[in-house]
Amino acid sequence: MVDAVTDDGVKVTYLEDGLSALVSHEYIVELQEAFDTMQFQGNWQHGGFFYKGKLASHLPLVMHYNDGDVEQIELSQLRGTRPEPVEESVPIQSEKEAVKELKTLLKNGLISKEEFKRRRNLLR
Repeated sequence: MVDAVTDDGVKVTYLEDGLSALVSHEYIVELQEAFDTMQFQGNWQHGGFFYKGKLASHLPLVMHYNDGDVEQIELSQLRGTRPEPVEESVPIQSEKEAVKELKTLLKNGLISKEEFKRRRNLLR
């Protein structure tokens, strides 16, 4: 819940636990932008456990959970996070080069033998 807007940020009280905080303006987004760009978790049936899903409607808030369950929720049951940036992958020229890179990772102890085998099998 928004308590006050100041030059330093927005004072909010979290409905979940009643704690207050001053949130910098850089972390505040307009409601429509949030619905369009954020990933959400809902507190399933007020049970205290948050599960990932997608908002199907804004008013009322209807959450479609990734496991197929659907419920109408209150704003206090909703958590939103910005998606993690997707790292651009560098295409590997050939299977031979990919296996060479995997061998280097294995040799340097950055992956286990099991992980090496799993990744090598994905190349085939």
